[in-house]
Formats: sequence, structure tokens, C-alpha cells
Amino acid sequence: MPAAADLFQLYAFGATDVGRRREANEDAFFVSEEQGLFIVSDGMGGAPAGDLASAAVVQTLPLQVAAKRMAWILGKAPDPQNVGEGLVQAIGYVNDMLLEKTRGIPESEGLGATVVAGLYAGQGVLAVAHLGDSRAYLLRNGYFELLTNDHTMANMLFRAGRISRDELLRHPARHVLTRHIGMDDCPAADIGLLPLSAGDRILFCSDGLTGMLQDEEIGTILTNNKDREEACRHLIARANEEGGVDNITVVIVDVEGPEPFAEQRSQKIVVRESIGQSLAGSHEEKKQEEDAFLQL
Repeated sequence: MPAAADLFQLYAFGATDVGRRREANEDAFFVSEEQGLFIVSDGMGGAPAGDLASAAVVQTLPLQVAAKRMAWILGKAPDPQNVGEGLVQAIGYVNDMLLEKTRGIPESEGLGATVVAGLYAGQGVLAVAHLGDSRAYLLRNGYFELLTNDHTMANMLFRAGRISRDELLRHPARHVLTRHIGMDDCPAADIGLLPLSAGDRILFCSDGLTGMLQDEEIGTILTNNKDREEACRHLIARANEEGGVDNITVVIVDVEGPEPFAEQRSQKIVVRESIGQSLAGSHEEKKQEEDAFLQL
């Protein structure tokens, strides 16, 4: 049963694949149309640690969100901003829980995970939060837009104007995370609020997809494959064809609204250069974190 999103309905499908180079799949995902909750997590630390970390994320985060929903039901109905803040708090709880459970265990050294999550926040708004380099994208009216800013050293250098966009794509620090689940003193997850429109298609994915395919191709596949499952399988197949060097996970969420939406899936897509412009109150700048890194 799809989530009752006021006058909107959210429909989703997710899939994951080990890829062609890895022996184990350290990615995990969670999809609940009823809860309006969608999660992708990419584990790190090597098998079995990586898959344990991502599994902890997708198992614990929904429980925390459910607990917060119960508190909201018993109390005053929250506005979308409060729901977004609640999602950030839930992610923070998962981080603290993982640290506490693994503290003092040598085998867990380096264990961690990325997380990108979408939670329906009421009033036609989706809260989008993330830590790490798993991503969320929006496909709307022929425009394909990255909603999240990768928490990597290379992206930090790029945003500070230290390296070019071309250098970012091949920089040796492009996979070095500056924030992730399982990190001591981890800054809070970035949060943004996405006002939904009928016909929106939202993609959550691990870097096993974005490391293999350019945004234009990803957006084109999402545009030309109306069926969610077919689109997921096509994205994974193309990532594997391009090398499949990492685990690949994709979750696709389609938004249906009260107004009829004319399908335009065959048109050529346009990739927006800006990041997260469709989000309200997105990506509060972490200047202290960035300045501290850049002074090293």
C-alpha cells in the first residue's frame, strides 16, 4: 500500500547487485511506501564489517523513524521542518549506536556506512538527508538534478575552488569520506526539503552506480523506462557493462499527485549544473568543517 502523502501517492522499487569485481555486497536498502521512507546505505570496512554496518543502518533507522512518528501522533502534528530534523536525529542515533556497539572491538576498525534517505514529511514535502557519497537525484519535467553534495575530501576541494570539475572526477581523494555513519564526532547529516510535484521521479543510489555512469545517462534511463523495476534493472545492467567495480544499489520513487500528469518520458533530459536547487533550506554550509580541512 503506497504512502498516503496528503494528495500525493509515493510508489517505489529498489534493487541491489554485487557488481563484477566484489565478492560480497556491502550495500543495503530499505523501501516502505506505507511509511514513506526510502534508504540506501553503502557499507565500508571490508566484508563482513561493511555489510554489517549498512545492514545496521537499514534495520535501525526505520525503527527510529517509526518511534518518532508515534511521538508525533501522540503530540502535536509536526511541520515538514520538524520531520526533517527528526530524520537527522534518527540518523545521529544510528551513528551513536554503531559506535557504541563496536567500541573496543579490533575487528570493527574502519567499519562504517554512508546513508541517503527520503522521508515523507507531510504537506507534499519529502525530507532528504545524507551522510557520505551515496546520492539522491530528482527527475522533473525533463530536468535531472543532483540533490545531495558528496561528503568527500575531493568534493570539499572542488567546492572551495581548489580543483576543477574535471579534476574532481579523477582526484585520488574522491572516495575519501569526510562524514559517514560510524565516525567519531560526525557532523549532523545534511537535510533538505523537497516540495513534490506530480510526475516527479526520485533516485537514491550508491556510488557503485554514479562511479560507472554519467548523470546524463542515468537521467536518460530514468526518463525512457517508465516501469520502476525495469528502470532499476537497466541502471544496474549498464553499471555492470561499464565495469561494475563496486556494489550497485538503486531505489526509485515515483510521485503521483491530484492533477493529471502528461508523460514526457521520451524527451531528452537536461542535467542541471547546480546541486539541490529544488530543495528548500538545503545543505547548511559546514564552513568550520571545510575551513579546518583546508588549513591542513
